[in-house]
Amino acid sequence: MAKQAKALCPDEPTSGLDPKASNDFSDLLLRLKNDGVAVLMATHDIFRAKDVATRIGIMKDGGLVNILDNTQDVLHAKEIEDIYLQTI
Repeated sequence: MAKQAKALCPDEPTSGLDPKASNDFSDLLLRLKNDGVAVLMATHDIFRAKDVATRIGIMKDGGLVNILDNTQDVLHAKEIEDIYLQTI
């Protein structure tokens, strides 16, 4: 993937993908993460972000206004959605 890049910055990479392709992409991101590749992904897919992200940032008016730590697997998609809705 990207000639063994150490960092990737995909923008809405699962937009337009069917559910199987989205799941395959998430599996790929997890493999890359385990191999030490940094991924900074812009997405509106809260469930996908929850599944693959170590940290989730919420942006408002072009600026980062909240960072959620997902390293302990304590965040649920509904919690992330609620924080997002409160933030915007």
